[in-house]
Amino acid sequence: MKKIVSHKAYFIGMHVLICILLFTTLYASFPTIRVKVKEIIDPAEKVYTIAHRGASGYAPENTIPAFELAREMDSDSIELDIHLTKDQIPVVIHDDTVNRTTNSKGYVRNMTLEQIKQLDAGSWFNKAYPMFAREIYVGTTIPTLDEVFETFGKEISYVLEIKESTPKINIEVLLNEYIKKYDLEKVVAIHSFSAASLRKFHSINPDIPLYQLVWNDYSSVRLTEAYLADVKSYAVGISPNFQGTSASYVAQIKRAGLKVMPYTINYQLNMDKAYSWGVDGVYTNFPDRFHEVIETNRKNANW
Repeated sequence: MKKIVSHKAYFIGMHVLICILLFTTLYASFPTIRVKVKEIIDPAEKVYTIAHRGASGYAPENTIPAFELAREMDSDSIELDIHLTKDQIPVVIHDDTVNRTTNSKGYVRNMTLEQIKQLDAGSWFNKAYPMFAREIYVGTTIPTLDEVFETFGKEISYVLEIKESTPKINIEVLLNEYIKKYDLEKVVAIHSFSAASLRKFHSINPDIPLYQLVWNDYSSVRLTEAYLADVKSYAVGISPNFQGTSASYVAQIKRAGLKVMPYTINYQLNMDKAYSWGVDGVYTNFPDRFHEVIETNRKNANW
């Protein structure tokens, strides 16, 4: 009898040992599993939905209607791009020209606010996306940063993109003044491809969270510890393009103590993939789609 019990204990012990070795191997080999284990032990409070240029899949990008729709879809933040007019007024538009998203042509920096306000920034959307066209978009104007802040206040959070830093115009100082003017320091973040601009903003107001935008040609990119330490000295996270992001890339950034917010993810299959990697948030033109992905993953536990 003792011999049978001994064999059974040996059999069970060996299987437990094999399971431990298997799990250890999988844990060491697959970053996604490491992220999932971390989520179980120390779950993220929230995965953020950032409406890229507003709900720009359904309304003209970087306009009040797009931002209003993003709010209606319960987006956590609206992302908007800033350029300065000839008379140094911050306006919300992605390109440095008005060619693509208005009925006119020219550089934003060469136009006064009065000239900018005469442009139609909505009709192009109706022509390009007839399935989402609405009559109210016709005649929509390019908003100023003042208009956006006055319209939404603290009802939603903002991610402002600084396009570039120039020695002649200290846009970092200007944006900080606008943020403080409307008392929005707790609901605003800044991101930029320009590390110099982010460092400058950090020196002006270290309390505003900053994200380093990056573009990777390949998803197998590996970051050096020196680079991660440098980014961490001025920013709270990295926002990479989704195509240049992978599970191991996300895991490496998160191990360094930085957040990961990939852009711009519009298909739910890719949203689901990013969610499984353990990202902290997603930039999307379709906030409602990402909400569905989050809800489905939480219901199914997606393990």
